Amino acid sequence: MRHPLLPFLLVFAFFASPLCAQPDSLIISDSTRVLRTDKARRSPMGALLRSVAVPGWGQFYNHKYIKSAVVFGAESFFIFKSVQWWKKTEDQYDLVQQSESGRDFTTYLNYRDRRNDYLWLTGLAVFLSMFDAYVDAHLSGFDVDLTPDFEDEAVGAHINIKYTF
Repeated sequence: MRHPLLPFLLVFAFFASPLCAQPDSLIISDSTRVLRTDKARRSPMGALLRSVAVPGWGQFYNHKYIKSAVVFGAESFFIFKSVQWWKKTEDQYDLVQQSESGRDFTTYLNYRDRRNDYLWLTGLAVFLSMFDAYVDAHLSGFDVDLTPDFEDEAVGAHINIKYTF
């Protein structure tokens, strides 16, 4: 069964970027203006809404293509397993309604627990991908070089062991 607000959510997520767009320039004082680069023009709210609408879309929007594929695969897997176990749970519930066997009811409870586990995992994956897309969009304007400078000092490792009694 489809949620009635799903088409509106998808349309809103698609057009959320212009609504939440950041300005092209940042005015520091009357005479100073800092132009933002294309890399800094990611809208955090747009990334978040895209991530909610389609698995991995927020990461794709942030130009994190490998992460987007991983998120798409993980969320799709959890959604597929949730739907699969939901169907098994409904079928088992119908069997429990038709028979008086305690074994059928125990199987139904096991299926229901498995279904609920996958629903929780789906929710967790969606939340983490939303959070990741939002943070990546905020940090997209930073150019950080994490390579160490090996020319200043000699590279070495030291081990100190101290025993106290």
